[in-house]
Amino acid sequence: MSKHKQILFTLLTVWACACVEPFETLSENSLNKLVVDATLTDEDIQQKISIHQSITNGEIAFKEPIANLKVEIVVNRKEMISLTHQGEGIYVLPENFRAKSGNSYKLIFQKPDGTKYESTEQLMPKGTKVDRLYDSFEVDGIDNGTKKIPANNLYVDFQDPANEQNYYTWSWTLWERQFVCHTEFSVDYYCRQNCWEILRNDTWNIFSDIYSNGKPVLNKLVAQIPYYNYDGALVEIKQLAISEEAYRFLKILSEQTERTGTLVDTPPAAIIGNVRNLTKTEEPVAGFFMVGSANTIKYWLNRENAQGKANPIGLLGRKPNPNRFGATSECIEGPTRTPQKPQWWKE
Repeated sequence: MSKHKQILFTLLTVWACACVEPFETLSENSLNKLVVDATLTDEDIQQKISIHQSITNGEIAFKEPIANLKVEIVVNRKEMISLTHQGEGIYVLPENFRAKSGNSYKLIFQKPDGTKYESTEQLMPKGTKVDRLYDSFEVDGIDNGTKKIPANNLYVDFQDPANEQNYYTWSWTLWERQFVCHTEFSVDYYCRQNCWEILRNDTWNIFSDIYSNGKPVLNKLVAQIPYYNYDGALVEIKQLAISEEAYRFLKILSEQTERTGTLVDTPPAAIIGNVRNLTKTEEPVAGFFMVGSANTIKYWLNRENAQGKANPIGLLGRKPNPNRFGATSECIEGPTRTPQKPQWWKE
C-alpha cells in the first residue's frame, strides 16, 4: 500500500471509488466479508457511512459496494434516522445531522433478502479542546524501513478531564503544492494549473488517559510530516474523543500492523468489529461503527525551522524528469489531489 493511503484498509476508510477497485486486506481470513466503515462525529460536515463486500480474484482482493440496503441510525434507543444511498455503497444522513455528546447511537441495516445487521450501542463522549499545537523539525524524523527521512513533528497540549476515563485518536490531512500531474514511463508531465496533493496519515495514533487522568497532557506527538518541499504546507489535525470499545478495536488494529513490521505486511488474523449479523450470527463482519467528538485545527506548517538542515525529499521521492516536448497534464479532482485552493492556504 502506498505510504500516503489511509491505513484503514478494509475497515474504516471512506471509499470514493469506481464500482470495483482492488485493495489490500488485513489477512486472507478477512476476504469475502462484509465490511462496514462508519464514524459519526459532531463536525460540520455531512455524515456518511460505507458498506461493501470484500471479494477475491486469485491473490487479488477487491471491494464491491453494496446497494439497495435499508440503513438507519437509532438515537437514544428510540429515534430512527434513515440514510440515503449516495452511490458506490456510501449512505448519507440528512444534511443537518450531527452526533451530540451524551447521546447513544446504533447502526442497523437490512439487505433486500431480509438479512439484518446491527452494531453495538455507542455513547458519544465529550470532546476535549486542544490548548496548543506546534511543530519541531527533525533531520532523522521518520524511519521508513530503509533509511530515516527529515520530518516536522507536530505536538498538542490539552487538559484531560478529571474523574472519568477518556480515549482519543488523532489523524491528519496534508495539502502540498504539486507540480507534476502525470507520470508515464518515468517521464513527468507538469501541471497546467495550480494543483495540491492531499496526503493522509497511514498509522494509528491512539491514547488512553489511564496514567494521566485529570492532568495536563503535554508534548503529545500527533503527526509526523515528511519534509517534502522547501515551501510551507497546510495541515489539518483532528483530535477525536472516542469510546473505550472503539479504543480497544483501534489498539488491536495498531498492534497487528506493528507486530508484522510494516503496514504492507499481512497481520496474522482478521479484525472483526462491533457489527453483527442478526440473521446468521456466525457470519463475521469487518469494520467498526463508532462515534466521536472532534476538535479539528488547521495549521500552517511554514517549515522555517528546516532551512539549512536538510534537503526536501520531494513528493515524487526523486527529482522530476520532465518530458522533452513540454507537454502538460490536468490536475484532476479526486480523493488525493485537487486544483481548488484549500481554505487557509498561505502563498
